[in-house]
Amino acid sequence: MTRTGLRRLGTLLIVGVVAGTAARQYIEHRARRETQRPSGLIDWSQARAVALRVSKWEQAPVDDLVFRREQYTRLVKQSEPLIADYLGVQLPEPISRVYVHDRREWIEANFTSFEQLFQPIEAMYARNSAQSSVALLFGELNGKLLGAQMGMLLGFLASRVLGQYDLSLLSPDPAARGSLYFVEPNIARVQRQLGLNDEDFRLWIALHESTHVFEFEAYPWVRQHFRDLLQQYFDLLNHQLEGLGTSLPQMLARILQSWGSGQHWIELVLSPEQRAIFDQLQAVMSLVEGYGNHVMNAVGKRLLPSFEQIEQRVAQRQSTKNLIEHIFNRITGMDLKLVQYQQGEAFVNAVTEARGVAFAARVWERAEHLPTLDEIKQPETWIARMDRM
Repeated sequence: MTRTGLRRLGTLLIVGVVAGTAARQYIEHRARRETQRPSGLIDWSQARAVALRVSKWEQAPVDDLVFRREQYTRLVKQSEPLIADYLGVQLPEPISRVYVHDRREWIEANFTSFEQLFQPIEAMYARNSAQSSVALLFGELNGKLLGAQMGMLLGFLASRVLGQYDLSLLSPDPAARGSLYFVEPNIARVQRQLGLNDEDFRLWIALHESTHVFEFEAYPWVRQHFRDLLQQYFDLLNHQLEGLGTSLPQMLARILQSWGSGQHWIELVLSPEQRAIFDQLQAVMSLVEGYGNHVMNAVGKRLLPSFEQIEQRVAQRQSTKNLIEHIFNRITGMDLKLVQYQQGEAFVNAVTEARGVAFAARVWERAEHLPTLDEIKQPETWIARMDRM
């Protein structure tokens, strides 16, 4: 079960890694073929068609849409002052962009965001294809293949995601605000399967997603920092695509040197420069998710009589994933992110227990206060660094 759509941001990095790896793998033998005008990097029509088919959206309608819209709006409004009181910070404006989606609507909303997120990669491809035979790698067939892969990924997620904070990351408007999505058919299915209270379970989800609004809108620099890291990642990917012929031996050497080290396959194919940016992005996402869970737990325990029941049944469900879900998580890198999100929650819990809520909130003061991945694993090192600042 995916609690938040922020995890899908990690898929952007994964697709970038896969695209770069595929290019390096095949450039030598494809470069000798006759030149032709390439199509787009990703066939978005193909991606949409596959995503809708995989999601089986027509089998999961929203029952009583008007009631659910009013319910989620009320639950978010109820959550906002509780989170503000716990964190000691106010939002610049009340949360107002609350949407109840079926799977098809969630897919469409995310394709709009993904097309924006992939614009830099599409631009890289267009620039390189105009002056290099690398364009042969991404003809119409490959565009459809990447589109099908993207569609399978989002279609699979659409059948499982419950709530999402879409932070409008690459909007040209610096004051753009994010939106909260609640995928009601999935929420209703899980609630029924686990035998949970209708109102309590939806408030539990609303608390978590509303916390993400505070993380990015009460501290506006976080959004720009995340955007800057993504741009740095794109720049490195562009450099890699321009040097396809020489980067393959280096990539193979990294894999051979690190094989058996216990690292994830995604980490093995990254260059040192990419790995540094990737780790920073993962650290931010780990913190964001971990902080969301921490606040949800702290507020939810006081607010919801059935909180412990919800936590126990959800944890049990997550521990009994089927083989397909395990394979999906491994291939897409979701297993790597899930572990880091758990570490993010443990980090926030440890810091709060040692020094209090206000001290933990120092992570949001400025970029220099963000913990590294190593500090997330060892909270005492971040505490010591903060004491020296």
